[in-house]
Amino acid sequence: MLRKGTFNTINQSSTQIGGGKVVWSRVRELYQGGGKIDHTKYPAGTVIPAGTMVKFNGAGAEVNVITAEGQAGRAEIDTLTVTAKATASGNLTVTLDGTVAVTVAVLDTDDTPEKVAAKIAAGTYTGWTAEADGAVVTFTADDEEAKAAPAFAAAATGVTATFAVTVAGVDPDGSALTDVNGLIFEDVYMPEGTIHATCAVVRAGRIYADRVAGGGLPTAIESQLPMIEFVRES
Repeated sequence: MLRKGTFNTINQSSTQIGGGKVVWSRVRELYQGGGKIDHTKYPAGTVIPAGTMVKFNGAGAEVNVITAEGQAGRAEIDTLTVTAKATASGNLTVTLDGTVAVTVAVLDTDDTPEKVAAKIAAGTYTGWTAEADGAVVTFTADDEEAKAAPAFAAAATGVTATFAVTVAGVDPDGSALTDVNGLIFEDVYMPEGTIHATCAVVRAGRIYADRVAGGGLPTAIESQLPMIEFVRES
């Protein structure tokens, strides 16, 4: 079946999604107004499955999506696409997270974008790994946190290149299992082009707790959700 999202997302493209196991046996009550999900924290194609733990912060407010370890952060991935070769020897400057500025020497014999990209990827970037694929250099952060925008400077070398933030870094928010006060009603699917995402949050019902994607629901949250019956099948 083709859908533009899953009833609770607004986006600019269509994709095909499949079904899964029944998670909710019965839903008796939802939090009024539902909540918003910050779609910018998730890459295209993400599915937040039904039954996922959340902290509901009020009608229409942003919910905190919580994993068994708390709300995880995400490592940033930046890509630098080299579009012109070196025409003169000199130094390039690659700056990551606004603070990691690395000087890369190039020669006028680096006469293809691919050669320049290889030189850039060979640099040492504290807190990051760099890998070249043709004329594209991918920088992946070692930690999971928000980062400042990357920058590139070529001086008078003739090199041109463009940075893009492929995956924006996200800080862990510190949410813990003790913050869980509801569970997502239905899958929230975020295709390419999603511009808005919401979710309905269940406060009373009956759930097959072991069927929730990601390893099921921890028993520790059951006492916090007294109006939800947790069915354990294993």
